[in-house]
Amino acid sequence: MTASYETFLAFHPALGPEIHVPNSQERRFPIRLPAMPPSRAFEAAWLVLPRDFPNSCAIVRLSKDAVLRIPHIEIDGKLCFSGDRGPACNFSPEDRLQEVLYLFNEEFFVPWLAGELDRDFEDECRTYWEIWVARHKSKLDAIWRVYTVDERSAEPQLVGARLLQPDRTLIVDDSRGVANNLVVSLSQRAMHATRGPQIMRAYVAAIPLDSPWTPLIWPKSAAEIDTILRMRLNDRQYREFSSIKGHHRVVLFRSPNCNHAYLLPNGPPTVIQRGKSRFAVPTRALLPLSVERADPAWICGRDQIPQIESRQAKHVIVFGAGALASSVIDQLARAGIGKITVVDPQNFASPNIGRHYLGAESLHQSKAFSVALRVALANPACKVEPYDWYAERWLLHHGLRGADAVLDLTGEPDVRLALEKARQQYAVPLLVAWMEPFVAAAHVACLPANLPWLRGGVDPLLDIQAVDWPDDVIQREPGCNSTFQSYTPAQAGFAVSLTAEAALAVIDGKVDQSTIRSWVRGQRYLDRHYAGLALRPWAKCAATFDGVILERNRSE
Repeated sequence: MTASYETFLAFHPALGPEIHVPNSQERRFPIRLPAMPPSRAFEAAWLVLPRDFPNSCAIVRLSKDAVLRIPHIEIDGKLCFSGDRGPACNFSPEDRLQEVLYLFNEEFFVPWLAGELDRDFEDECRTYWEIWVARHKSKLDAIWRVYTVDERSAEPQLVGARLLQPDRTLIVDDSRGVANNLVVSLSQRAMHATRGPQIMRAYVAAIPLDSPWTPLIWPKSAAEIDTILRMRLNDRQYREFSSIKGHHRVVLFRSPNCNHAYLLPNGPPTVIQRGKSRFAVPTRALLPLSVERADPAWICGRDQIPQIESRQAKHVIVFGAGALASSVIDQLARAGIGKITVVDPQNFASPNIGRHYLGAESLHQSKAFSVALRVALANPACKVEPYDWYAERWLLHHGLRGADAVLDLTGEPDVRLALEKARQQYAVPLLVAWMEPFVAAAHVACLPANLPWLRGGVDPLLDIQAVDWPDDVIQREPGCNSTFQSYTPAQAGFAVSLTAEAALAVIDGKVDQSTIRSWVRGQRYLDRHYAGLALRPWAKCAATFDGVILERNRSE
């Protein structure tokens, strides 16, 4: 039975006869195009239908001469526009195809002829640069990708770089040590592929651009690159960069929102290992390179969080590396904190696996060192310094001088007492966070630097809680004096978010009075986990809800 839309395709005035391509998974129908000015012309456009249409989406594809000459065209010629709504909409196949043709004309063809799309290359400059890089990329290239880890300089400069092998990843150094963390992170990944990575030096000429380059003005030869270097570098820089021998040289062009890089020819050959054979491949041609930003402002906030710069200068001390603390440490690192000290004397044990940031690979290893390693590798903008010491010993040797905030996530009264004494010697903002059983409630107490935790020498933690808990809720591990409470990672996630958000407020200087933020679950939640529980009067307002965040002054 012939599908109803076949007649539409056969007789639509905007479509030519189907072009049959043997063994193709697509059907291709030429779109009839009017005469175009030579500067705007392209060879052809097709309405393309997958073989299972209408169960998948129709697209429009342009001829290869349009790629990198006309915006919104992908590497295979596919046109990026509103297009087919897909099989889930209520349109008939004919209506869907008619809309595709209409949108092709209204969103692309007419605006292109009128010059209205000319600036769109700048808006999506990275996409088009990646197409250009993909056209030149091969398995024999000396460098596959470039990472920048510093902010763009306003002046041309010569900087060092490190090339990781066998990843063939180039990391452009900065002066603040972030590159060292990133080298460790990428080196660790490379070690999974080989017995160990090799790090080679390379050199980079970083040239700032006021606006991103479009395909029409990309340098296409080493001679063009050299002309730019003569114009932008001073005489000393140009002579120094031109005289480098025996190392790779990369020219990095950095605009406010897109970077371009070129590997210059005549650098060291690429050594390729195939089975037992090794052979060297020289770099003879100019090679465009993919560039990714890995600076804190980008990886921690996509340039949308102005606090990242100040957070990079912050030092936070976290006591505890347990289920709550380990995830909070990771969240703070991802939020842009520059240095985190982790203090926890315990090793990672099997009961922790189900709810901890760490996994089975860290069994019987120091929690502090294992958390620090994993967080540092995942977050190169953060330096994580571990100590497998008891809090009292650490405070005796180091104190709190130089810290911008201290977090107690241990739930241990001895730690709170030791911190109280240490804060009398050096005042620093304090955050104390803990979870009640089943995470029926979680609490974060935030104290400015000048306010103590103890009240008249008494620890107020139990008075702050939302529920009076029976003794048998707190479980005891057989064979030792350790106790634990039952909860799942999903339940603890609320406490992690509450704590991390409050910690960032303290670190950013937004807490000027003593406050307590609590996540409190409703009565139905309590009833599901333990019969006969009731919320304390201050928390009763949460009884009818699944969960509520409550904030109060500590004096309440």
